[in-house]
Formats: sequence, structure tokens, C-alpha cells
Amino acid sequence: MSQVDEKEREPMASREEDIIANGDEEKPPSDEEEGEDVFDSSDDEEGEEDVDEARKVQEGFIVDDEDEDVVTGKGSKKKRKHKRKAREQNEDDGRLSEDDLDLLMENAGVKRGNDQGNSGKLKRLKRAGQEETKDDKSASNSKEAAESKLEDFFSDDEDQEQDGGDEERRSDERAFRDEEENHKGGRSSNKGGMMDELDDFIEEDDFSDEDEETRQHRIQERKMLREQRMKQPVHVTGLSSDKIDEMYDIFGDGHDYDWALEIENEELDEGNLEDGDAMDAEGEGDENGNAKPAKKKITLKDIYDLQDLKRNLLTDEDMVIRKTDVPERYQELRNGLANYSELASEDQELEKNWISDKIAVDKNFAPAYDLTEFRECVGNAIQFIVQDNLEVPFIYAYRRNYISSRDADGFVLTEDDLWDIVRLDIEFHSIINKRDYVKRFYEELNIQDPMVDDYFRNQTTGSSAELNSLQDIYNYLEFKYAHEINDGILKKTGRKHLKNSSYEKFKASSLYQAITDIGITADQIGENVNAQHQIHVAVDHPNLTPLEVVESILNSNTADLQVFTSNTKLALDTVKKYYALEISKNTKMREKIRSDFYKYYLADVVLTSKGKREIQRGSIYEDIKYAINRTPIHFHRDPDVFLRMLEAESFNLLNVKLHMTSQSHYVEHMFQVVLETTNTSQLATEWNNFRKSAFVQAMEQIFGDISGEIKEDLSKTCEKLVTKTIRHKLMTKLDQAPYIPNLKDPKIPKILTLTAGQGRFGSDAIIAVFVNRKSDFVRDYKIVDNPFDRSNPQKFEDTLDTIIQNCQPNVIGINGPNPKTQKLYKRLQEVVHKKQIIDNRGHTIPVVYVEDEVAIRYQSSERGNQEFPNKPPLVKYCIALARYLHSPLLEYANLTLEELGSLAIHPTQSLVPRDLLLRVLETAFVDIVNLVGVEVNKATDNPYYASALQYISGFGKRKAIDFLESLHRLNEPLLARQQLITHNILHKTIFMNSAGFLYISWNEKRQKYEDLEHDQLDNTRIHPEDYHLATKVAADALESDPDAITEKEGQGTMSEFIDMLREDPDRRSKLESLNLEQYAEDLEKNTGQRKLNNLNTIVLELLDGFEELRNDFHPLHGEEIFQSLTGENEKTFFKGCIVPVRVERFRHNDIMCITNSQVECIVNAQHHTGAQFKIPPGDIYEIGKTYPAKVVFIDYENILAEVSLLEHDIRHQYVPINYSKDPSIWDLKQELEDSEVEKKITMQEARAKRTHRVINHPYYFPFNGKQAEDYLRSKERGDFVIRQSSRGDDHLVITWKLDKDLFQHIDIQELEKENPLALGRVLVVEQQRYHDLDQIIVEYLQNKIRLLNEITSNEKFKSGNKKDVVKFVEDYSKVNPNRSVYHFCFNHSNPGWFYLMFKLNSQSKLYTWNVKLTHTGFFLVNYNYPSVIQLCNGFKTLLKSSSSRNKTASYH
Repeated sequence: MSQVDEKEREPMASREEDIIANGDEEKPPSDEEEGEDVFDSSDDEEGEEDVDEARKVQEGFIVDDEDEDVVTGKGSKKKRKHKRKAREQNEDDGRLSEDDLDLLMENAGVKRGNDQGNSGKLKRLKRAGQEETKDDKSASNSKEAAESKLEDFFSDDEDQEQDGGDEERRSDERAFRDEEENHKGGRSSNKGGMMDELDDFIEEDDFSDEDEETRQHRIQERKMLREQRMKQPVHVTGLSSDKIDEMYDIFGDGHDYDWALEIENEELDEGNLEDGDAMDAEGEGDENGNAKPAKKKITLKDIYDLQDLKRNLLTDEDMVIRKTDVPERYQELRNGLANYSELASEDQELEKNWISDKIAVDKNFAPAYDLTEFRECVGNAIQFIVQDNLEVPFIYAYRRNYISSRDADGFVLTEDDLWDIVRLDIEFHSIINKRDYVKRFYEELNIQDPMVDDYFRNQTTGSSAELNSLQDIYNYLEFKYAHEINDGILKKTGRKHLKNSSYEKFKASSLYQAITDIGITADQIGENVNAQHQIHVAVDHPNLTPLEVVESILNSNTADLQVFTSNTKLALDTVKKYYALEISKNTKMREKIRSDFYKYYLADVVLTSKGKREIQRGSIYEDIKYAINRTPIHFHRDPDVFLRMLEAESFNLLNVKLHMTSQSHYVEHMFQVVLETTNTSQLATEWNNFRKSAFVQAMEQIFGDISGEIKEDLSKTCEKLVTKTIRHKLMTKLDQAPYIPNLKDPKIPKILTLTAGQGRFGSDAIIAVFVNRKSDFVRDYKIVDNPFDRSNPQKFEDTLDTIIQNCQPNVIGINGPNPKTQKLYKRLQEVVHKKQIIDNRGHTIPVVYVEDEVAIRYQSSERGNQEFPNKPPLVKYCIALARYLHSPLLEYANLTLEELGSLAIHPTQSLVPRDLLLRVLETAFVDIVNLVGVEVNKATDNPYYASALQYISGFGKRKAIDFLESLHRLNEPLLARQQLITHNILHKTIFMNSAGFLYISWNEKRQKYEDLEHDQLDNTRIHPEDYHLATKVAADALESDPDAITEKEGQGTMSEFIDMLREDPDRRSKLESLNLEQYAEDLEKNTGQRKLNNLNTIVLELLDGFEELRNDFHPLHGEEIFQSLTGENEKTFFKGCIVPVRVERFRHNDIMCITNSQVECIVNAQHHTGAQFKIPPGDIYEIGKTYPAKVVFIDYENILAEVSLLEHDIRHQYVPINYSKDPSIWDLKQELEDSEVEKKITMQEARAKRTHRVINHPYYFPFNGKQAEDYLRSKERGDFVIRQSSRGDDHLVITWKLDKDLFQHIDIQELEKENPLALGRVLVVEQQRYHDLDQIIVEYLQNKIRLLNEITSNEKFKSGNKKDVVKFVEDYSKVNPNRSVYHFCFNHSNPGWFYLMFKLNSQSKLYTWNVKLTHTGFFLVNYNYPSVIQLCNGFKTLLKSSSSRNKTASYH
């Protein structure tokens, strides 16, 4: 915004406030005051297109042959006139007929004359300031002329005088030139504008008395005159020359596309552009009748880039959508569906039943509930959508009695149900298109297949209307009749159909004979499965097994099957493979298994190695990591669970496995029922086994295919359920009325909004913005005073008080990106309370928190930069906060698609495809916008308010743009809804959809427009089709005389009853006393129309037109404020979680910290180690350093948390488990196994990542256990190394060699360490304390080495493993049966231990005792022996004492 504009704006704002204070204070609040914008888009005129140009695209310019003759003179004019008539006749197909118009006028209370004028049809609406008449007429005749044109517009009379046609064409040409000049963007000066107006009076027709030379001279003069105007400098008032030069540098001088416009002007001068006629295609004849070459007409595609056209919705496809009399959203959904709505009667019945069954699932009807009435209502809804092209808001508002039960407590099809019906209707038409395609495909094959014929005969069942079944039929045809398909394609294209070519080769080979020897075909198996018993019994081969059958075929066809001659098993497997393939393609087989699978399927999660590693505690997939046996009921209750399963599967974290309950038993049972024979011979057994193997293989193939189908279907179902939740969440945000500070005095407030920015009080300014009642920005303030300045607190208070007194707001809104905003909020409340600040109505000014998710996006958006280019982001942020207080709906409606998609509406929205999410969000806007309505004339002048138009029933982005362009061309406010039709602004269907939601507010200032009397019903939700009912209700409420009613009906002045009722002070009691139920019954009996809901609406609207139906405004409270200011939620910041905190300061024994999200935290004395050791916290913790802390308590109101720094608190984070680990749905066994494996892997990774210690000792090596063993393997017995321990940095290990490939690892625990990597002052080995490593080596290890050498050199020691020593002892005992024998050997399972094995004699069993090697001797049976000799003696003593005690019986 320029400085000049800002200077001029302040006095204007003050004058406006005076007007508001004097005029608007006493008026009740209206939606008109919800908010306006100061920015006017410059793209509106660029979006204007010639009406006939769009019609050319739509109609394709189909011209009769007899019209192709080229003629000259008047014949040329007649030809153009004839084509214009034909085009107008085609246009009339989408407009109201005479009967419809009469009914509309009658309902609106306007009597329509019967005479038809001859002034010509109003073909095209003219721009503002454009002259309509050919001759000068007095002002008194203007109204009659307009009425005459209105009547002629809907006239069916095709006769038209030549003068009228010429006048119409000249008017069209003037409109074309106006559109062209407006497109140039104001290059000409005031003088040029006057000359443009003069150009409108220059006739374009060839003068009868003008020769060719004169005509060319006239054209050249006009061309030169236009060039001179284009070269004239532009005079921009109010701007300096520097500003003008700067503007040209940025935006250009508007001559970028002069080359294209000049070509168009030349064509216009030469008569080649006839306002949309197809003259370009035909060319013009010269004087001799020879056709001139036709010039190509310049279109928008020739001037603008295609991407620009798409962005501005100006492509040919967009223009077709604009002009087609079908709701835009329906056109988008039905795009690509051929022959939509052309369903046969049986298909319509099928659609009704199919959709009813699907909707009934969500309604949860009782099993015994009669669905007859419900199906009828669904059928009505389908008819409204498909045949009448009525959108959901209209159906729900004005046809509710047709979609609800007659029982007062019965069902009602909600808006959710209606949107589902719209979606299912598209899905059903897709199915029908697929079915018709498959049917044509089958007929073109010219074959007869009983299974396919039976399928198409069975079209009344639900299964025949499923894409999966149709796909089965299509795949079956491609599989079984690939040869016929190949022949057909070869004849048409010369190429072969390569699909199933391997099966065709097998079928053509002699090996296919084995299939017939199996004894039953795939089709027969399908019939058995369908019947669930053996209609066809398998016949075994009389004397050959399956392998022998294949061998016989190979022997008799050696040349053809040479590849199998050396591998009979491969041939048998090939036969089995293709036999299983034939079974799996059978449609009856697949249909039965699909039906059973859908009833009994379960879902399991199978983790991948990546998933086992990455899905950890706190992961979004934690609750599905070991999910098993999940049923469809689970997924309908928690639809996001299955979507997260699929998402994790796409990341290769897991696989979702679908299977039937007891699937193996199901397959076994199915085989027994349909295929197994009862013969028990060896031959029959082999054939049964072969068939079973093929059958199981086919079943696995079918299970795999159906699993994929279920995943896709279940995914769509879960997406629908999730999007419904998202839709309701957004509707909660949209369904908020403007903020009303005092409900006893309900007026739209003036608003002051503030933000503290980053919260650096005293350094950063506090920004305040004042917005008036119409949402217009008035001015902004910058408060530099520190609100928390203890030395001068009064300064901030005075500054704030001055701003409030100047602005006189009714409410103060606040929010910000920082928790410091909460301090400012409390300070504001304190100031308002302290100074007792009130508004101009005497009410206390409330301070409220405002949702800022829209403001955050607006402050850096392109829209914000366009509206307020010179304002900083925080000012635009505050403007958006104020607008949100006036209308959350409009704030959300002005978001772009990218901004809308970025809103955090629901945690599960990321699971839904973006296009589906945006489409569902649009339905929420449609429902709420139509609940509120749009004031037509306000939308014309206010782009911010007009953003809601696209969501009006029947509209869309394109139709909203077209609607606004039509209103701009009208250049005057609308006075009645019927003008939407009479001025050709809307066609019949779109008018029907939207009229009840587009209202026209009455304003006495518009009395100067006397064209049409304003109808007060146009300011209500009553649809024009019900105006006659409204007047009848008003007359009955007033208890008017029947003769008076009859008289006013004849005069067409029934609307006078509305005026009388509005002025009646007792109208409420009179209206509420009416028996609407009885009146509705009589109306249905007489006319067949069900209007009870409409009558209730009429009564409510007559009491208060367009009453506010939205919920009250919802300011933020409690946890909502906490989340808005910090960005934390219940999953990221909760009691028990571990968060990093930065120490800010110390207060006595408490520590003040702050988190990354700026949440202030306090650490009490009992929650840090300083209090335990009686040390000041400053000696332990450093200011500015970050420490992990555990959240103990959260104060949401003050945005404060209490945390603990104690080690035992932060060692384990508390993560709440909000899912069930019921063993029936959770794989506990697999979880335990994976946990053990994970611990081992974690330990290994930790070992690999540990920092290697450096110990200053000659025997210390940086080895792990395996490396130490490899190093010692080539060393002598008794050699050793000292190494790092895997137990941590407070342990070391001595690894020493006992024997070949036998090593012992001795743990050394370190105590009294100076730092983690230093060697401990005290070393503990087997509970013995040492002072250094050398002491351990001398006093501990060398003693063990000495004792090891002593025992290994003893004659009783035997080398080798246990098995070798046992054999030696057994052999010795056999040779010496009466002697006892004993020997020692290594215990290789436990290094450092020895086996003592002995036998008393050859008859006794072998005994084994364990001996432990210590640094002081040998430990045996609770005794330690210092030497081997003492060990042997001790052993003998123990043996004797034990023998005498047990009388030797225990050794035998």
C-alpha cells in the first residue's frame, strides 16, 4: 500500500467509524457484517470469456450441409442469423421453459404479462455503462423496455425482424470491443476512453452505397486512430513520475500482448469476427462469389501459456464446465464416465439395492429391521442426484421428507449418508461401465460359454455388481479363449495377444492329454464347489498312475516333447501347474472362496528385519508390531490401524498377511467335499494325492489374489471412515458463529488484536491491530513499552489504555508463537481490570485467545502480501486473528489448497491420499457454507466474502467465477432471486440448487432501482419453489379471509401477506399455532409432494430470516492454549516423558530451566542431586547447559512444568501403552524371541561402538574375546593377554591359554576410578582385592599356571576331549575287571574346570566329578587341595568314606 493511500485511509476510517456508530449501532447483527476485504483481485476480467466461444467448444459446431453454401449480401446476413437462431435454440435447452418461468413468477408473487414484444431477444448481457437501445428514449420508458426484453428472452417465437437481428449483432460487436479494451488494462487516457465510447456507435455492417475503396480507407483510418491512442502516454493521478517508472519496471506497460490483440482487431475490422459465429471456418466471399481463405481465430490458448490457463481455470474444459447446467462438483466426479445416467430400469433397481446395503451397514439396523422404506429413501436420494442433478445441501434442506422415515423416531439420511451415496453412485456407474465393456468383449468373441452366460443372466444379485467378479470373468475369457482373441486381434491390428501365451503353448502340445486323464475338469470342479457336493465325481485312470500317464505321453511324442524326455518329474510338475491354473481361473470356484474368505479372514503382521530394528518403543507403529488375528470389526472400530499397517508395509517394515481362520482345515475340507474319491487302492491314492496337490496349489493362488482384493477394499473402507472423522473435525472448526462479546447485546464487534512475537519484552515491540465491524483493517500500533518494567509499570498501562480509548474495541484477541504470550495475556487482563476499561456500550472488554492456524499461514502467504504489501508479518498475523473472530468460516474458505492441506486437522490425515482428503474437506465447506448462506450483492463487491461462493450448492470454482462475472456485467445490485434467471445469470438446474442459499438483503438505498419489487422472502432460506407455500402460511397465520386470499392470488400480490405478517407483533404465536402436520398431509394427498420439513423451515424463516444456526464461537482454553503456544501435544509432552532442558538460573535451591518448546520448568530441591549431597545446585549444574529431565507435573494454565534431574528418574522414560497385548491379538511369543535377539544385537553393536581404552601395561592389547583367542592360539600353554571387557569401562579381562583351542576369560572389576577410561585403584578378581595388574599376574595368574602344569604332567591326567577319556577308562576297566581306575581331563565346556572320571570295577558305572582350578589349588567337593597329590589322596578318602557310609551299594 502506498504512503498516499495510507494517509488518505485514516480519515476515511474515522469517518466510517462515525457512520457505524451512528447508523449501525441500533441494527441487529447480520451476516453482511461478517467481514469484507480491501483487496480486489485483478484476475476477474482476465477470466471473462465470450459466451459463444465456450458454446463452440461445447457444441462442436455441427453445421448442416445446406448451410455450407457461401452467399453474398443479405444472404450472408440471413445465414448468420439462421445459425445464431439455431445456437440460441440449443441454449434454451438448459434454461427455463415458459411454464417454468410462469410458475417461478407466480411463486415469487409477481404476475407476468402475456404480451410479447418485438424488440429482439436479450442475447448477451452488456458491460457497465453500455448503451442498450438504438434510438434515444425517455427515462420513463426504461422499465417497460426491460420487461419487454425479459419476456422476449424466454419467448419460443423464432420469427425476428431483420433490424432486430442487426441491432443484436452490432451490440455483440460493441461488447466484444469493450472486452478487448478492458483486457488491455487501462492504457488509454481519459480522452481515449471517450473515443472508445464513440467507437461503439460506428456501424460494422457494409454500407450499401459504399464501394470497396471507400470501405478500405475507412478501415485504415480507424486502425491509425487506434494506434495513436495506444501510443498516447498514460496519465496516472496521485503518483509521482518516479513511482510510475518503478511501476512500469515491475509490472510492464501493458503492451506485452499487443501483437495478438492487433491481429484480433484487424480481423474485427475486416468483418471476420462476428461475435462467436463460425465465420472463420467458412470464410467470406468476394464480389465474384469466390471464397476467401478463412483466418484462424485467436483464442486464449494462442495468447497465454497453457499452465496459466489451467491456473486461472480458463481452458476449454473449464469453459465447458462453466456453461454446462450440471453442478460443477458432479461434473468433476463424473468426468470419464460414458453415458452417465443412462441406466436401464433393472440397473437402477440394482443400484438402489447395492447402495442401500452399503449404507445400511453404517446405520447399524437391527437384524430384523425391515429395509423396505430405507431402500425407498435411498432410491429417492439416487434419483435426486442422478436424474435431477441436485446437490447434497439442497436435498438435505428441501427434500428431507423424501429421505427420512415417516415415523417421527425413524431414520434420516444424514449429510454424511448423502455424500456417501454420491460417491457410491460414481462407483456403481464405474462397475456398470466395466460390465458393459466385458459384455461387449464377450459378444465380439462370438463364442458361447455356459459359465459366462449364467453370470450375465444373474444380474439381480449383489455379486454381479462387483468389480472383482467382473474382473474374474474378464480374466477367465482372456485365459480360456486366448486363441480366439489372438485371431481377432491379428485380423484387426496384425499383432498377437501375448497374454497367457505359455498356457496356449502347453494347451497345443500333446502333454495336455494328461489333463484329460486326471478324470475331472476345472469347470466340473467349479460346479462341485458351487453346489458344495460332488455333482461330478473324479474318475481315476484304470491302470496307470499320474507319473506313468506322463511317461506314456512322453514315449509316444518324443519329438514334440524332447525337453521333458530326460526329466519326467518336470513334465508331471508342468501338468500339475497348468491344471492348478485352470482351477484357479474358474469363476464359480473364485466366487465361493471369495465369499467365505470375506466372512472369515484375519490379518497378521509379519515383521521384516528392517521392521524389527526400526519399530521401537514410541514408534507410530508400536501398537501393530506384533498384531495378529485382527478381524474386520477391529478395523472398523479403529480404521487408522489398518492404514498404518499398509503404510508400514510400503516402507518395507512389515508384511500384512491375510488368511482365513483355520485356513489349512478349510482347504482340506473343501478338497474332501468336492474332489476326493472314496477308493482306497494304491492307484486311487496316487491320483487323489496328485489332484490334492494341484487343488492346494490353485487354492493358494486364489487366496493370494483375494488377499490383494481385500487389502484394496479394506483400505478404501478405512479411508472412508478416517476421512469422515476428519470431515467432522473440520466442520467443528467451520461451524462457529462470529464472536459476540455480550449475548444480551448481539452485535458484530470491533476488534483489537495483539501479539508479543518472540516474547522479548522491552526489546521487541508488541503489535496491535484494530479492525472495524466489516473486517476492514483500520490501523496498527507498535507498543515499545515493556509491560513488565518494574521501574515504570504505569507507562505500558497508559499506552494500552490510550489505544483502547481511541479504537473503542468490543473484544481484545491475542495469540502468538511463544509461551511468553501467556504472560502478556495475564498482564492485559490485569490492566483492563485495574483501569476498569469498558467499551462504548458499557460492557467490560473481554480478552480471548484466538485460534491462529490460519493467521500463521496468512502472514507469509501470497494473499497477505497482495493485500498488505507494506505491512510486516506480525501485523498481517493480527489482521487474520481479527478476521477469525468475525468469521472462522471465511478465514478457512480463503485458504489455498496447499494451505488447507497443511492444516493439522486430525492426527490420521496423513494416512489418506491428498486428493481424497481435499475432496472430503470440500464437502465440509459445502455443508457449512450452505447452512450459513451467501449474500449475493455483498459477494459482488467483496472478493474476501465471495470466496465462499464456490461452496454454494451447484457451484464450484469455475461457476463461482462465471457467476461473479455475470453480476459485474449487470452493473447493478440484484433486487430479487428471480433475476438470477431473468438476467440469464444462472440456468435452471444451478438455480434450483443454489437459490435457497443465495439471499438478497433489503436496503432502502436501492429503492432508486424500480425495475423490480424486492421480495422479502429473498432474504430467507425459503426456496423460490416454496414461495407460494410461504405466502399461504402467512395468510393462514393472519387468518385472512378466503375471498381476500383468492383476490390477491388473482392479482399476483400474495407477497403482501408476508409484509403484513412481518409487521404483526404477535406473529410468533400465530405461526406456532399452525397445524403444519395436518397441512403437510393434505398437501401430499392433493399434490403428492412431501413438504413437512419445508413448512417447518418456512415458519422459522418467517420469524427470523437466515437466523444464525452455527454454534457459538469457541475461544481457546486450557490445554488448547498450551498446545497453540508451545506446539506440544499429549504424545510429545506428557507426565513421565524425558525432555532436554536448558538451565536458565538458580533460585535458592531450585533450578529454573526451559525446554526447546519454551516451556518453563522448575526443578525442586528434592529432584536434583544437590540436595542429597548438601551441595548448592550451582556447583553441580551449569547455566546454559542442557540436561535430560523427567516431567513430573504439568501446569497447563501457566505453561509450566515440574521436572526431575535425578539419575534414577531419567534412566527409564515412561511411555504409556494405550493398546492391548491380549494374547489372542498380540504375538507375545514372537515379541519375546525378538527381544532376546535384539538384546544380543544391541550388545554387539555397543561393543563395536565403544571407545577403545589404552592401559599402560606390556600385556594389555586392544582385543575383543575372539581376537584374543586367535592371538593366543599359536602361543604356549599359560600365555595370556589383558584386554577390554564387554561389561563396560569398569571391567578388564585376562584371557589365558589352558590347552589347544581352550581359553579362560577372567573378569577383573575396577573400583575407585578417577575417570571412566582410567585404571581403577582397586582391582577385584574372584572377590580378592589387588592394587595393580602386576600383583594379579604374580599372585593369582602365575599360581594358576603352576597348578595347571602340575596336573597336566601327572600320570592320572589324560589329554583329549571327554569322549576319548571315557573310552580309555572303559577299555582299561574291561582289561582289568577287578581293579578301580580314575583319570583327570579338561572340561572343554567350562574352561578352568577338570573332569575326574572313575570306575570301581568293570561292573560299576562310570562316575564323573568336577574339579575347579583356583589360584590356591584344586577345589573338589567343598575342599581345596593345594597340590595334585593331595587332590588324589583327598579323592580316595572321599570315596572310601562315601563307600562305607552307603555300604558300597550306591556304586553298583
